Amino acid sequence: MTQEEYFRNLGFDVNPFQYTNADKEVEYIGNYFITPDYFEDVWGDPLNPVSNIVYAPRGGGKTAQRLMIEKRAKITPNVLTVTYANHDLTQYNNINEIDLNYHLTFLNRLLLLAFFSKLENPDIDFTYLFNFNERQYIYKLSRIYLFDTPASFPSHAVNSLKTIEDYAIDIWRNLKEPIANIIKQISSKKGVEIDLSKVEIDRKLEFSHRDNLNNLIQILKKLGVDSVYVLVDKVDEQNLTGNNPENSFKFIEDLLKDLELLETPGLCFKFFLWDALKQYSTIYARPDRVFAFDLQWSWQQLQLMLSKRVNAYSKGKVSNFEKLLDDKKSFGRIILFSELSPRDCIRICNRVLSEQYKANPQSLTFYSQVVNRAIEMFCEDKAKELIPNSNNLNYLKKTNCVSLLVMR
Repeated sequence: MTQEEYFRNLGFDVNPFQYTNADKEVEYIGNYFITPDYFEDVWGDPLNPVSNIVYAPRGGGKTAQRLMIEKRAKITPNVLTVTYANHDLTQYNNINEIDLNYHLTFLNRLLLLAFFSKLENPDIDFTYLFNFNERQYIYKLSRIYLFDTPASFPSHAVNSLKTIEDYAIDIWRNLKEPIANIIKQISSKKGVEIDLSKVEIDRKLEFSHRDNLNNLIQILKKLGVDSVYVLVDKVDEQNLTGNNPENSFKFIEDLLKDLELLETPGLCFKFFLWDALKQYSTIYARPDRVFAFDLQWSWQQLQLMLSKRVNAYSKGKVSNFEKLLDDKKSFGRIILFSELSPRDCIRICNRVLSEQYKANPQSLTFYSQVVNRAIEMFCEDKAKELIPNSNNLNYLKKTNCVSLLVMR
């Protein structure tokens, strides 16, 4: 029996535990998402958006919340989300070179791209909505931000503008020509062809990133965008931040400290941050004006999440995770050893699925001894992650009891 046949035999089209990253499960996540108590606070009032911070451990559900904000925005009129999660930092030698201008430049590029994407709408009359001076300003901004973009920008931009209508964003997918040429095509359809190579660079505008951002917010309002949500995620997954909380904080430090920017009318920032950054950000962030929330999971929430997950992946054939276990106590052991981490719950379940396939793929339930073995294997992997020094880990194993290692 192949693994695909094994999954189908259990009631699934695919392995329901193969991914631990919510970005890989956009199709299913709405069906198994567990809404935190404060989710409505983070969403807020789109007509009066405010910035927030959400802290959670790695694998604690930050990206899932971001995705649900994107999904909600897509069905909410006049809300544009900009997912600020993918960056090409190869031109920088260290994280200290990243400043506010980097962020403002990147955001202005994304907002301009959103503008031209929305301009694709056949119902929008460009020359009627924008007077001559406004059009000239838009051309100059396009020359500054979109004429000479990094090679990685087009793909990052398409992934960032999740709430742009499909008919508009399609033109940017699989770009095989410069962005300037596509803008030329879009503007030509509107009767005003923009050749960015012939637009004179305005040196004053070139260094006015903050003013340009504020003006772009107003320009987008003319296209029906009342609020722009900038969703900041994965700051610890960039090549210059990696597994370092301090560097991860430095990457967004200038954004978090700039209250004027965070309170720009019509614009808000939603920061989804690794909780290891909290020790740094609480020093600079203003909790009285930028409210922060901690994402914590209860035992019952994880039980519900696993059941909703298998229900989603089986299209209702498996309504409750407990039905997959021949010993109901195994459910509790999985959650116990996950230490209330959704990601680790999924990792254990994936290991259970794999071990059961090797033990007996014909079985429609997971044996208790298989679950125990899977948990033991997960614990070995987790121990190596928590204690990367193999000598320390081997010493701890030899003690055969709970011990405290003091590492200098």
